[in-house]
Amino acid sequence: MTAVKSMRRRYKSKKKFTAYRMAKPIMFAVFVVYAVSLIVPFLWMFMNSFKSVGEFNTGNIFGFPIEWSSTNLIDVMSMQMGNGQTIFDMLLMSIVTTVLGTIISVGLSTIAAYVVAKYNFPGKKVILGAAIFTMIVPIIGTLPAQVRMLETFGMMDSLVGVLFLYSGCFGFNFIMLHSSFETISWSYAEAAQIDGANRFQIMFRIMLPLAKGPIIAICILQAIVLWNDYSTPFLFMNSNKTLAVGLQELQTGHTSEYPLVFSAVMVAVIPIFILFACFQKTIIKNTIAGGLKG
Repeated sequence: MTAVKSMRRRYKSKKKFTAYRMAKPIMFAVFVVYAVSLIVPFLWMFMNSFKSVGEFNTGNIFGFPIEWSSTNLIDVMSMQMGNGQTIFDMLLMSIVTTVLGTIISVGLSTIAAYVVAKYNFPGKKVILGAAIFTMIVPIIGTLPAQVRMLETFGMMDSLVGVLFLYSGCFGFNFIMLHSSFETISWSYAEAAQIDGANRFQIMFRIMLPLAKGPIIAICILQAIVLWNDYSTPFLFMNSNKTLAVGLQELQTGHTSEYPLVFSAVMVAVIPIFILFACFQKTIIKNTIAGGLKG
């Protein structure tokens, strides 16, 4: 009887291994096709950004540039939009908005996540439920309240108003950092308390360094989100546009000058590409199955 069970197990194991060997090339082919679908449009846009407008409009769309030139990049960076801003001004505004927004958003989310994860107090579970609930509420459901709030506080059409909207503690950052802090043993804090450390020293000198990897990963992901954010700056900071908003205006105003548009898009894409390329190992290392490890 035991021999029969052993044979059945070996048969099932061999069957699973055969199925895996058959599925592996198919999965590889699917991922290759998906990768090509992402890389080819990017390379095509990069190549056409070095062509002159005349060359592109005469039909040389898929070929290499006859003469590689950076004139489009220089021209588009100094080009003024409807409100007097240049693409370079919008690039600087995007950098300021992204850096300040990331610091405020991740900083407040880190403090809130740490307190909820490491301290017991009435309403703790309610706060966790509210954080999850904010992630499923559609943006259109909160938009009227945001407009009314900024009008009441006098922060419409300002960088301060946009940063105020980015300062929410709940959402994705809170959930991920909360799970990270929960994995850190409280024995480190107890040892620090014995040495006379107060709560602020425990947080900033003990807990935050232990969660450095997840916090950096969240900062990178948040920076990418804010850099690509279109709706918030468009609605609440229309006088000082970011690059994401300026690209839309450039596309509608220069439909016959696609090389200029491609150059502006490259300016918007390359910083994020470099950021992700430099920190991809940090993101992958600290992101596991939808949660962050400490």
